[in-house]
Amino acid sequence: RQMVEYAKRIGLDALAITDHDEIRGSLEALKYVSDDFKLIPGVEVTSLEGHILCLGINEVPKKHQPAIEIIDFVHELGGVAIAAHPYDRLRGGVGDLIFRLDFDAVELINGHTLSSTRRLDEIAKKVDKPITGGSDAHIIDDIGSVYMITGDNVLDCIRKGSFEVISTTSKIRIISGLIKSRIRSLL
Repeated sequence: RQMVEYAKRIGLDALAITDHDEIRGSLEALKYVSDDFKLIPGVEVTSLEGHILCLGINEVPKKHQPAIEIIDFVHELGGVAIAAHPYDRLRGGVGDLIFRLDFDAVELINGHTLSSTRRLDEIAKKVDKPITGGSDAHIIDDIGSVYMITGDNVLDCIRKGSFEVISTTSKIRIISGLIKSRIRSLL
């Protein structure tokens, strides 16, 4: 509920909640949507090769399965499969599988992206798939740090690549967050 209220307060009109290997929070949040706010249910699944954002589904694919099987499962349910932060190996990226598997899109920009814009542009030109972005928020204040401007049917817009990604995240904020996380883990 807090995430939906926060997203509305900062001016978003839609939100995708994709907890790691868990969909209950996403489905629970559906109770708090209204006619003027959309919630896209989903999950960030850990495949054998890395993380996959699965949007527009209400079942969790089995984790630790081959990515190709998870993608097929999501497509059978009518959802969208997005390669999450593919070149961030510390956070479970699938790497060059973005070129070989049937992902609907590739998330190259999120609230934790440190890669150079030039490198991301090079990848985007090569991959021939829509390039998405999202906050990848692990705390409520990060919601909206990266967002997409889409039409009414968000999933169709992702499939067609008809959206714009907006990032408000600075590298200083990302590095500061990483340092804080590291300090907390040491305490």
